[in-house]
Amino acid sequence: MTISGQPSKTDWERVRKSIQMDEPIPYDPNDSDDGPYDPNDDEAVDRFLTEANRVHPVLPAGILKIAKAS
Repeated sequence: MTISGQPSKTDWERVRKSIQMDEPIPYDPNDSDDGPYDPNDDEAVDRFLTEANRVHPVLPAGILKIAKAS
């Protein structure tokens, strides 16, 4: 039970057991709610995290516009 009296929606014992057994994370590439990459594919995860941090387009330092207080 949680503080509000509602039962927990997460079975932490099951989660810990899944991690220990190295069970794959359920993923359906046809379901848009499952995200942009397969979480079981280490290469896809690395590629997504690497590319997700990029800022496009990259502006040279001289072109950056900084707002000035008036």
